[in-house]
Amino acid sequence: MGVRSKTLVVVLLVGLVFGVFAISTKNSQLFKGQIFDGSEEETTQETGETLLPDLTVSAEIIIPEIAEDDIEVNVTMENIGKGTMPGGKPYTYSIYINDTEVFSNSDSYSELAPGDAFSFKYPIPRSIYQYPSEGTVKVVVDGENSIEESNEDNNQIVKEYKF
Repeated sequence: MGVRSKTLVVVLLVGLVFGVFAISTKNSQLFKGQIFDGSEEETTQETGETLLPDLTVSAEIIIPEIAEDDIEVNVTMENIGKGTMPGGKPYTYSIYINDTEVFSNSDSYSELAPGDAFSFKYPIPRSIYQYPSEGTVKVVVDGENSIEESNEDNNQIVKEYKF
């Protein structure tokens, strides 16, 4: 590559960087993404109130048609609070059948804005856990209270099953 070509490439790159910077400083809504390190708190500009997330969990138990098959649990975790649950802060979520933990996961990368939710379906192997044809399934999110929330009392749900 010749000297003229190298110079042209450098000029174009500098111009591109300067152009993006100039546009982004004049339009604050253009680049909305934020990276949270877990230490920043959101506040309202009007009142200065700290906006906290509120994690809640719901579950649907799917009973198998054949009694020997596995129960499945459809879990939904949602942030119903006014603040964002920051990424970078580890928390766990777990599933129990008749007080025996059958699933646990630790997450530290998901960020949940107010109103955001995620769902997953988990089969509970009957051949492994030898559970009876009736009992309870409990789902717990942030059981260690590692995420500061506006309400810590709605982080679990217990459902009965029978087939």
